Amino acid sequence: MRSVRSSLRRRGALVATGAAALVVAIAAALMLNTGSAAATWKTLAGTPTCDCVLQNSKSGTYRAVFGYTSTAGSAGTIAAGDNNQVLLSGSTRSTVADVTTRFEPGTHKATFATGWLSKDTSATWTVGGKTVTANWSKPTCGSDVSLPAGGNGTGPLIALIMAGVIAAFVFWRKRRKAA
Repeated sequence: MRSVRSSLRRRGALVATGAAALVVAIAAALMLNTGSAAATWKTLAGTPTCDCVLQNSKSGTYRAVFGYTSTAGSAGTIAAGDNNQVLLSGSTRSTVADVTTRFEPGTHKATFATGWLSKDTSATWTVGGKTVTANWSKPTCGSDVSLPAGGNGTGPLIALIMAGVIAAFVFWRKRRKAA
């Protein structure tokens, strides 16, 4: 009788611990994904910029590094698409360019960069009715320019899945030990 109560108590504690871990993981994911709401814009209040390029002289390729200056009083968004895209002209036909979609007030350098482009290719960022063009002859980026980190926003989801996997493993192990 005592071992049945002990087993039920352990199982209840384990379920409570797993539920608490799940709640913490969900709360963390929600907090990481929240930010102040931004208005959706059709035009950019400010200008897109290309201050420099990252060159690879050995291969004759470069990455265009874009930023922007926003004169708006608050943040806004312009979705990627026809009104926010990078167009190429030259021998490079396609590249990875995750354009900036959220625009905060002020000057922001190096908010995104293209993939590697051939020396003869120009990359034009068109956003909110404004354009800026990058090419091989732009000044090269110095050590003070930090390229944006890549990412697709799935970090919190991966953390949540990992928390679930760990909780399942702990539950399985405790159950196995009890048997």
